[in-house]
Amino acid sequence: MKRFTLTLSVIILLVWSCGEEAPRQTVPFASVNFRVDPNSYDPILNNPHTYKIFTEEERRLPSDRFGYAGVLVVSDARGDLHAFDLCCPHEDRKGIVVAPEYEENGGYNGKVKCVSCGSVFVTMFGLGSVESGPSTEPLQRYNVLPLQDGSYRVVN
Repeated sequence: MKRFTLTLSVIILLVWSCGEEAPRQTVPFASVNFRVDPNSYDPILNNPHTYKIFTEEERRLPSDRFGYAGVLVVSDARGDLHAFDLCCPHEDRKGIVVAPEYEENGGYNGKVKCVSCGSVFVTMFGLGSVESGPSTEPLQRYNVLPLQDGSYRVVN
């Protein structure tokens, strides 16, 4: 019986430790639910390597929700859309946000930088991963769901 208990304990430990740990997010939870329409209101997002920032000031419907500090929607090289909270995960404060960076020619370079801690995050591949700075966490990502009319719903 003792051997069975030990074997069972080892199996449970192995199974539990083999699971992939979900990335820890310290950005406070806030609801995200709004529509992005590249065919009318948001035509900039039809172009690759572009972005648009959505905040409470841009609310189109009373039901629109824009995360903790606002939402950055980016169009990658293929034209796929990705959405991130504007809050820097290192700072975790609503008023400290990331801002898009630009190339020397003035074009968006697919990266954002925290205005406070200086952490740089890569958004062009849809991950929001840390490139440099003190942050150890990626940007908080949100789901971008295509709709039948060619628009998208951003949700968490």
